[in-house]
Amino acid sequence: MIGFQVDAGALELAEGTISMEISSPYFSLDSVPGTITYPFGLPRSPANQVRLNFPEVRADQGEKIAPLPTQLFIDGVLRWVGALVYLDYDEEKQLYAYNFVADAADLASRIDGVSLRSLDLGTVPLELVPDAPDYALPCLRNSLFYDQDKVAAYCHVVNYYRGGYQLAPGGKRSPIVPFLRLIPLLRRVLAAMDYALSGPWLDEVEAQQLIIYSDRAAEDATGNVLTEFPLNRHVPDMQLGDVLVNLQKVLGLAYDFHPVRRELRIKSLRDVVADQAYVDRAVGGLARTTAVTTDGFSLEMGLEDDELNKTLDTGWTKLVVGNGKEVISTDAGTLHVLREADPVDAGRQWLVPAVEAKGASLAFEQGDDSRCGLRLLFDRGLQGDDAANPYPLATWDLVNFLGFQVGESTLHWEGDNGLYATRHQAWFDFLERATTKERTMQFSVVDLLTLDPARKELVAGKKYLWEKISLNLSTTGRALTTAAFTYRYCRL
Repeated sequence: MIGFQVDAGALELAEGTISMEISSPYFSLDSVPGTITYPFGLPRSPANQVRLNFPEVRADQGEKIAPLPTQLFIDGVLRWVGALVYLDYDEEKQLYAYNFVADAADLASRIDGVSLRSLDLGTVPLELVPDAPDYALPCLRNSLFYDQDKVAAYCHVVNYYRGGYQLAPGGKRSPIVPFLRLIPLLRRVLAAMDYALSGPWLDEVEAQQLIIYSDRAAEDATGNVLTEFPLNRHVPDMQLGDVLVNLQKVLGLAYDFHPVRRELRIKSLRDVVADQAYVDRAVGGLARTTAVTTDGFSLEMGLEDDELNKTLDTGWTKLVVGNGKEVISTDAGTLHVLREADPVDAGRQWLVPAVEAKGASLAFEQGDDSRCGLRLLFDRGLQGDDAANPYPLATWDLVNFLGFQVGESTLHWEGDNGLYATRHQAWFDFLERATTKERTMQFSVVDLLTLDPARKELVAGKKYLWEKISLNLSTTGRALTTAAFTYRYCRL
């Protein structure tokens, strides 16, 4: 038997069953599927009216009914923390229609229509150091950051560094532009949605070095460097859901969720494939086997609105694998990185990310319209220029100016250390061999309570990952005895 608990108390349920689908979050790269019920009715009893806060009355008044935080119990044991989503009210039947959503579906209901810049992500002190916990200040060459008619004495480099940060190198202005660190930013973003963040990907050194490009100077209307700044001023103008999906696609991430806490867990899809742990599942009835239809992939990443794209190679934004039939396109990407002379000191050679595009600032009638996209770089710390003098290097690559390896991977698709080989290939190889099998399996409450999308299942001597599970939950008797599984066969 199941039960729903909201903050105001337990809800009264109609007799019958509630149909539910549990989707693995791994198999749709354009979204993150979750757990959702089909619409079901809740009686319009006096207790339910109060505990649901009279949704039909509020809807009649034009109010948008927000998802209601809800716990779902199965045979008295908490299985999901999620939300009830109000659909409508049937006056004749005296029933409210709701969906219950959990996991990714719950998070999706919370972030629907929420932009990254609209979130209160807090304010942090601005320190001119290369290793601040929430942001980096890497050197970046951009001769078009300021309008040259308004700021003639501009050095063409943001965050200029030589022995320390210099705001006026050679007597010319260098704006300070923070690049936020990706993992601390994600923690703050999820916290704003009442979610925690965890998972093994967060502990990877390369993940911890990821930063996000910004085109906005941290300066006031008079051009003075701020002593503190709000983090949401240095993020792309994107919907939060789009940010998560695009990071998933470019970095090969696997999102899953803690069953009874609002907690997003991140791991790498390659690690899901590599993990050999499994649970032995009793054989059920075979319904259907579907042949593999995958026939190669075409990977595409986004480009910044950048004048350099007209003169420099941009072929690194695309990679065709096999016959390239399935297009995986992400708005995320990276920047050009150039070996060139320092514009302030032509005798100095260095390696720097480069953009040729207007920047944003409150000063100099520049205009505060930030237009940057979701562009990732690695913060490789202080690295040597041609004379081995240190400066803060951000790059898509794994080597510094002197050719020394300072990282493990790159942010281009190609190469032994590229995104495809290090992040995507193991998962794509699995998809190209993974036939689909549908089975009705014996399935108990204990099985449901221990379900894990990353753990393989051994069925009739073969290992599978489950893609979807369909089940019916009773509101009055034994919760469930069987479930319909859609499996993907793992030839490992």
